[in-house]
Amino acid sequence: MIAAVAAGCLAACAALNRGSAATALGQGRLDDAARYVQSALASDPDNLQLKELAARIFTQRGVKYYQDGEMIAAGDDFHRAVDYYPTYAAAYDYLGLIAFQQHNWQDAISYGNKAAGLEGKPDPGYVQTARQELLKVQSGGFKPYIPPGRRPRSPAAQAN
Repeated sequence: MIAAVAAGCLAACAALNRGSAATALGQGRLDDAARYVQSALASDPDNLQLKELAARIFTQRGVKYYQDGEMIAAGDDFHRAVDYYPTYAAAYDYLGLIAFQQHNWQDAISYGNKAAGLEGKPDPGYVQTARQELLKVQSGGFKPYIPPGRRPRSPAAQAN
């Protein structure tokens, strides 16, 4: 009897928090939405609808951080989104963009491929560029031009 009442309370709490999360998301209160959806998931951790809502919330909040230039916070939220909902393509796409900006070509390619595959679309342009850059790195990259008769400066001399 007590277990049934407790289960009913947990379900009611999850539903209430889910509604609050959806309302806060609609109003652009992303921090509140994140708090509510995490509370709902604490009550009902296997609910796929809640996990998808969490992915949307964390992706939207991540986009805001991304637009504000806060890449660490953005990356954390995009990772949180795919942890909740591993097939959420938009979060992978932004993770790819962040990796691309950081010249992490391998991750840019991996995340961009994942996003494109989940959406059934071709690879985004940044993936093609990342492939080209990765090939440069793997082949030894570009060497600086040194005029004939000059020797390269040592790293200690370059620091001065």
